Amino acid sequence: MRRALTWIAAFGLVAALAAGLVVATSPRRPATAQTGQAITVQRAHAGSATPTVKRRIVLLTIGSDSGAPKFGRGGTMENGRADALQLVVLDTVKRRGAVLSFPRDSYVPIPGHGTNKINAAMAFGGPPLLVATFKRLTGLSIDYYAVTSFDGLTDIVNKVGGVQVDVDMNLRDHFAGAFLDKGRRKLNGRQALAYARARKTLPGGDFDRSRHQGQVLLGGLGTFQGQVAKDPTQVMAWLAVLRDEVKTDLPFPELLRLALLATRVPPASIRNVPVPGTAGSAGGASVVRLTPGAYALFARVRAGKLG
Repeated sequence: MRRALTWIAAFGLVAALAAGLVVATSPRRPATAQTGQAITVQRAHAGSATPTVKRRIVLLTIGSDSGAPKFGRGGTMENGRADALQLVVLDTVKRRGAVLSFPRDSYVPIPGHGTNKINAAMAFGGPPLLVATFKRLTGLSIDYYAVTSFDGLTDIVNKVGGVQVDVDMNLRDHFAGAFLDKGRRKLNGRQALAYARARKTLPGGDFDRSRHQGQVLLGGLGTFQGQVAKDPTQVMAWLAVLRDEVKTDLPFPELLRLALLATRVPPASIRNVPVPGTAGSAGGASVVRLTPGAYALFARVRAGKLG
């Protein structure tokens, strides 16, 4: 059993949307072995057309099991397995949305590679193949993706002073290092990572873990908005952190539009929806088979039904 369990780009949403302002207003420094960026945010589609925020925006957040030297994980983020996967769908007009949380062992068709666990798609062909897999699976066109690692999550959470998360159960998970009591908690980097990784002691296993990953992501967005609402100068604090943590090639106007959007979509209007599935096996390996309810969910989202 692979020990690599995740992070989700808890700050994938904040980095891709909220921190658009940060990256846009700061010169991007070249990455080095010591200062490599913690989050990569890229446009998911080919060509130069810029998505408009006058409609639906779809963001794929990816937590990689690689590219985390502090946790003994070599390689690069983009070539690892995608062990945390959330599809963030935002209705920019009605200012609401949904976070669809996918179990990493979801057994799905991967273009050019038969049927396999969805987390293998990035290892086979990087983020572009993972994006293509999600597009085929859900029928949704993805505008952006954000990928990060264990190091990325812990570093950014610590640098912004922690993240507020609604912990939904008491946790005593030695495997993940999660020792948390139920309730609204301010988590540091390692606690946020542990909450997103815990699985073995959870009654719902991977399904509970996927839900917790969505909670961490929304907690990141809420923390950003709360800090800025209380003290607008906190934008500068986030700027100082994210200037060196986000790698992107998106142009200034696009980043600015995304940044402004992040301040207008309240976390309470974004549903956290675990994708329905059931435990099974394939070739002797444990997998999650998506149920008809998953495909009905995808159809509702395509139709704009996010409430």
